[in-house]
Amino acid sequence: MKTWSVVVRVLISMVSHNEPMVRRPYPTWNDLTYPDLEDVWQALRETRSDPPGWAGSGNAARRKTYNSALEQAEQLLKAAADVGPASRPLLLFYGLSQAGRAIAAAGQQPDYRLNGHGIAIKQADQPHVGRVLVADKGAGAFTQVASLLGSRSLPQEVELADLWNIIEENDGWPLTSAPSSVRCLRVTRKPVGPDSFSQVALDLDGLSDEVAPHRDDQDQLAAAIRQKLSAFPTVAGYEFLHGPASFSGRDEKRGTVTVSLAWPLGRPEQASDQDVESVMNTLTPWIGRDPLQRRVHSVLGGDGAQLHPFLAWWSVLYSLSMLARYQPGQWTTQIDVNHSVDAAAVERLLRKALIAVPELTLATIDEVSR
Repeated sequence: MKTWSVVVRVLISMVSHNEPMVRRPYPTWNDLTYPDLEDVWQALRETRSDPPGWAGSGNAARRKTYNSALEQAEQLLKAAADVGPASRPLLLFYGLSQAGRAIAAAGQQPDYRLNGHGIAIKQADQPHVGRVLVADKGAGAFTQVASLLGSRSLPQEVELADLWNIIEENDGWPLTSAPSSVRCLRVTRKPVGPDSFSQVALDLDGLSDEVAPHRDDQDQLAAAIRQKLSAFPTVAGYEFLHGPASFSGRDEKRGTVTVSLAWPLGRPEQASDQDVESVMNTLTPWIGRDPLQRRVHSVLGGDGAQLHPFLAWWSVLYSLSMLARYQPGQWTTQIDVNHSVDAAAVERLLRKALIAVPELTLATIDEVSR
């Protein structure tokens, strides 16, 4: 069987940069690093003659599910490009849902058949998209895929605005009608050098620059940084890399700062790649578009367990599809740029999904079939 990680790395292991908080009408560098959409679909189609993971284990029904679900996902997601925001969420969500069935077929769990949505929304009949509540139902497709991916599910109701902020493509484009306390940090490996002797050194970018006024007092700065990092429970066991606090930089446009942190090894020797990977896996096990970076979100729904990016997309697109399907009049107003402050951000998400969902599907299939 082919090594599917090679296919994925060719497509997704590209240099990725933060999008600025300032909204720009032209493509950002992050936009330009996306692979060609047809190349992604071609790579997915290539897997079907020799399916990865358990989809290629000899179980004919499982293989058929994998191939049929991917074909339906491709048709639905490509069809989504031909309709506007009023209907696009329906095609995007069902395309993603079928991709989820292919992921389950490739995954290493005996029960690969997904049943029902496994997720529901509440408080849908109100004007603000971000105030819609989302929770899993304790059983069904969403919770099954969460288990397969080793991800948290959504046992407690969370606002759509919180889930929205977890999606990387939404950086700089929040649902402004519903402010969210959920924030994300971008964790980047530091080059091996003196800083990596007896410790793993990482840069964390995206911390609120409310800590910046304390930069002239190291003790106050350290206390302010620790207080902000307390919202990220997986970021634990660290020390400041240089002195009481390591303030590496500030991005005034985005309103964020970068800090350098260290995780002690407990032995006097150079940190290895395995040491770095182990620390990054404690922060979050999922690699993003850049293999040198991870993305960590703050407390969601009462705890710090991390939500897989595929499931973040799943929950958001499901919610938007339910609004479009069952609240069509309200939805039409919510996507009207003449009346809704969230409309432009929603339009952008629905456009980004056309490439982000297939790319993430390819990466997630690789992840579950290793």
